[in-house]
Amino acid sequence: MANYKEIRDYIYDNKSLVLSTVDEVGNPNLRHIGGYTIDGKDILFSTRFDTDKSKEIENNNNVALLFQHEGQQAPKNITIYGRAEKLGKTEAEQAANLIKERRPQLNYDPQVNVIFKVTTDSIKVLDFAAETKQLVISADELV
Repeated sequence: MANYKEIRDYIYDNKSLVLSTVDEVGNPNLRHIGGYTIDGKDILFSTRFDTDKSKEIENNNNVALLFQHEGQQAPKNITIYGRAEKLGKTEAEQAANLIKERRPQLNYDPQVNVIFKVTTDSIKVLDFAAETKQLVISADELV
């Protein structure tokens, strides 16, 4: 699973992602996010303005996103490393529509929600069923 289409499909077909952020004293925090989509090489996700994750991203926008399908036969996952940025109003509305295509049940309210775009720096593909168990790809290498 080293080509962009396979990576993109794996991410898109996942039920949720696990977001990793760091709090103000350097402790890592993990949480599931269902309201996301993939846009080119980047990930868009929605959350509330008043969450710890939003505050942590404001203080340190380096994040990791883990994608792993449930019930896989062999351990396999994809981790995206990048920087998260809050989208402006117009971009956020466009992103909300993309997220809604993937998760129609989710609602976006600009008074309550914020949408972040994670610009992908690198991707780690871990697949114990493959000949090469771990592969790290720079975002520039994805075609």
